[in-house]
Amino acid sequence: MPIGPVTNVSRRQVLVVVAILAVAAGALLAPQVYSTVTDSDGTVAVVEIDGTISTPMAQDVEDQLRDARANDSVDAVVLEVESGGGLPAQSERMYAAVDRTADEMPVIAAVDTLGASGAYLAIAPADEIYVAPSAQAVGSVGVAGTAPAPSGPNEGTSGPDKSAASPSEQRERQQVLANLFIENVIEQRGDEIDLDREEIAHADAYLGTQAVDNGFADEFGFVDDAIDDAAREAGLGSYEIETHRSGTPGGLDIPLIENADGEIVVADDTEALNAGLILAVAPQVWDETVGEDVEIRSYSGDHPVDGEDTGGDDE
Repeated sequence: MPIGPVTNVSRRQVLVVVAILAVAAGALLAPQVYSTVTDSDGTVAVVEIDGTISTPMAQDVEDQLRDARANDSVDAVVLEVESGGGLPAQSERMYAAVDRTADEMPVIAAVDTLGASGAYLAIAPADEIYVAPSAQAVGSVGVAGTAPAPSGPNEGTSGPDKSAASPSEQRERQQVLANLFIENVIEQRGDEIDLDREEIAHADAYLGTQAVDNGFADEFGFVDDAIDDAAREAGLGSYEIETHRSGTPGGLDIPLIENADGEIVVADDTEALNAGLILAVAPQVWDETVGEDVEIRSYSGDHPVDGEDTGGDDE
């Protein structure tokens, strides 16, 4: 009965042929499958804004964003934010760099815990701002003045304008900076924020849930959400991620900065700290951002400040 053996052989032959075809198909298709997994349509750059905003940090962020704009492979940027603010001028530098970048590609900022004062100013030009629902301080559109500290007699000044400013003059300069801050935020997010100018000028710092509700942020989300959405807005089906961690320290040595003869300079000792220093830092995060050694004297918003000079003789 040869039918059985012939049938078994035929089945083996079929199995062998199927196996050969499968191997051949795999050899042909494998490079294509691998290609779809590893090749990308472009890159999303993640730029970190972490800690108190200082000159080194602003320079670092500015450089990273400039590189992103110059790199043809970078199609979108995500700002990973964890900052309560810092120096006003450096916040403005970062604001300008973010604004230029948003003109060329999608930019989304993601705030985990802090995105306040100078840090909020810096990210205001982003196309969208994502916040964690439990974020502790978002917004705080205002500036703070440091408390008076020993600075010694003004010896050798060439004229009365070289001496230290009076409290009223300090408050006036502080309000000028606050007004610039407010105008920049309104220019960038006036259509999204559901508050009028006076309410914005109160300089409140909001929880993440409040920030989404009043328009200081666009939606809830974290860095990964921002990366996915930025890639989608850039039209990337697949993408690589380049993360740029800040090489600058998280803290700012504010006591090493003084107002000497009308200019901000680096001092050799903390006793030289002058009362004329103005910072874009939210009062709610002052201690962790600047440090306990530097006392806040006044704030442009309506947040209460212990010992604030609200009137009386300025001289």
